[in-house]
Amino acid sequence: MQMNRPRLEEGWSTLFLVWALIFTSALIIPKTELTNGLQIIPIVATLAVLSGVLLAKSRFNTRTAQLFGLIFGLFAVFYLVGAISDFAGLPWHERLLHPENGIITRQWAWMQALVTGGTSRDGLMFVTQTAVVYWILGATAAWYTFRNPRVWRVVVPAGLVLLSVVYYYNGPKPLQYYLAIYLILAMLFVARTYLVAQEKQWRSGSVRYEKQIWYTFIRAGFIASLLALIFAWGLPPLSANATVSDALSGAKGPWREFQDSWTRMFSALRTYSSNTADPYQDTLVLGGPRNPGNVPVMDVFVEEKLPYVYWQAIVYDTYTENGAWLYSDDPFEELYPEDGQINTPPTQAREVVTQTIVSYFPNSSFVYGAPEIVAADRPLNVFASADDAGNKLVSSVRSKYVIQQGDQYQVASLMSLADAASLRQDSTQYPAWVTERYLQMPDSITPETIALAEDLTAGLDNPFDKAIVVRDYLRENIAYNDQIQAAPQGVEPVHYTLFVSQEGYCNYYASSMAMLLRSQGVPTRIVSGYAQGAYDEESQSYRVRASNAHTWVEVYFPNYGWIQFEPTASIPTVARPENAGGGDAFAEFANPLLEQEALLDEFDPGDLTDEGVLNADDLERGPSEGLAGEQTFFPSFPVWPAITAVIILIAAIALSLFANTTNKRVEADVEKSYGRLSRWARWLGIHYQPVDTPYERAETLATAVPEGKEPIRTLTHQYVLKQYSPEKSYEDGFDPLPLWRQLRPVLLRHTIITWLNKWRR
Repeated sequence: MQMNRPRLEEGWSTLFLVWALIFTSALIIPKTELTNGLQIIPIVATLAVLSGVLLAKSRFNTRTAQLFGLIFGLFAVFYLVGAISDFAGLPWHERLLHPENGIITRQWAWMQALVTGGTSRDGLMFVTQTAVVYWILGATAAWYTFRNPRVWRVVVPAGLVLLSVVYYYNGPKPLQYYLAIYLILAMLFVARTYLVAQEKQWRSGSVRYEKQIWYTFIRAGFIASLLALIFAWGLPPLSANATVSDALSGAKGPWREFQDSWTRMFSALRTYSSNTADPYQDTLVLGGPRNPGNVPVMDVFVEEKLPYVYWQAIVYDTYTENGAWLYSDDPFEELYPEDGQINTPPTQAREVVTQTIVSYFPNSSFVYGAPEIVAADRPLNVFASADDAGNKLVSSVRSKYVIQQGDQYQVASLMSLADAASLRQDSTQYPAWVTERYLQMPDSITPETIALAEDLTAGLDNPFDKAIVVRDYLRENIAYNDQIQAAPQGVEPVHYTLFVSQEGYCNYYASSMAMLLRSQGVPTRIVSGYAQGAYDEESQSYRVRASNAHTWVEVYFPNYGWIQFEPTASIPTVARPENAGGGDAFAEFANPLLEQEALLDEFDPGDLTDEGVLNADDLERGPSEGLAGEQTFFPSFPVWPAITAVIILIAAIALSLFANTTNKRVEADVEKSYGRLSRWARWLGIHYQPVDTPYERAETLATAVPEGKEPIRTLTHQYVLKQYSPEKSYEDGFDPLPLWRQLRPVLLRHTIITWLNKWRR
């Protein structure tokens, strides 16, 4: 006895395509390696599609089927999440309900953190919630394919999830190709489901058709998809610019708030480096001309105007023989707002300054702020070594998540207000970590450079006065010029600046001062970032432009930490008061009664999330020009042009389907069919006489198009019966559509030939 194969009305190819769509969207999740346990997501998606098909084909009503789907989904998700290695060895009731580590307990804690504005570092919650999302996507995709066909409710949701993953993923894997596969599958699915709908209509109307027509549809959909992707590949990629950023969200728009909540609630997820527009890298070269541009890069809002300020990005400490500064390869440690401040070495005479920064970089990793940054309202990667007491010796502070254009964040800095007398009297007993790193000099530093330093500092007995005299010498004797050529090959750049060219820009000034001071035993480093910019009294903010990019010098004082000095002639200096409380901008700003510990106790980084954040109306947004050095999101695959091309293709298909439906409605009507014959005749250049009968017109058209003679005569005859017979009706059972399927390509071919002949003449 031969067993009957199981049948599926929509076809097994339809089931395969809907599964392939959801599976492709799910398969990309574990590829991101954001956290452990994501390997269950494709399994969840597959089970969801299969259960969705069974429920869609069942006799259950909608509510009952959805209830069963919910029960199946909860069981599958909890079982698969509970099977992750994190729960190895635990009995099942503890995997679910353990008071500390159970899935339900941890989900409840996550919800509480979400509501109260807290932060979650539980990666398992991302796995659990992603599994729930893909169960819903898979089950609804099956439902809207096999019970209540809605093609876009299948394609769009899973596609949006996939697109968001590709868009925000900055890791090394080429996930954009999963998007290309998904788009091809989506087009095939659209073609297949359209054919399924047509087949149902044909069967209900007893229309005969070839059973293998599905192959033609699928092939056409596949070719159309490939053409769309090939077209998209050649389009220029979309760069990150202000227009796109503003379209996505404002500074405090709903999408930006969602991003902030996502960062807060899924802070345990792995992050990757990104293509950023940061102007500073791990090496600072003393090179040739520079042209930074003049576009705004950030606005910095403060409570009051500061006596002096720099916006620090990165510290360089090692100077090489070929005239380059190197950034120390320090390890980084993640720091969250609720963890408190960065544990830096204790220093005296510092004031806590809170700043709100609005970034106009397309993408940025640096957290900018006045030196020295000790806290922020976002997760940080703090790059630092440690001293003997375990304090952080910070070389740069970066955001764990890329800072996008229009993002705002708050930082707290310990700003030095030390007076000149205190710095002169400070100790010169330096710890080992200072002497080992910040007195380094390459052998290429010339004797002339060292001799100049000795001459300048002769008779001075403290690092502060030595720094002042070297600073003033450089400001008076080196002309500012940012269009200089680099030092010739084989010539030491600092020597070349001091004794040959005697001109340069900030990198040259800072390098010269650092080497002169290091040669005299003064611990020095250079720092890159931005000069203060233009202060606006009304908004109490600094507008910082690309032209404010700057490098300056910092000298170490054991009791006061790193103190900034400005050797560049084009940047004004601010003199420190001789004594504490001296009358100037420092005295107005300083409060000598406040101790550092008390100040930091007042600053709670966790409070910055909700308090002190500017409203969108308070921000003067930067212009829409892109910054120099913008990077594209995906240089290897133009994602957005691909999406645009596919949208155009989908619109074309939709228009084609609409035209096809309209054609059928016209051609199924006998009177409208006769009118269409008359229009085809005009396109063929046939001009009827007013006295011609319908039959005479039909013969004229049939003579011009002999291959369509029979359909033309039949359609005309049925029209005559409808118009002039006593019954006012055409023959029973007559269907014009098969005749039009035979006639339309013939008329189209003759029309094209006619127009080509006219054009040639």
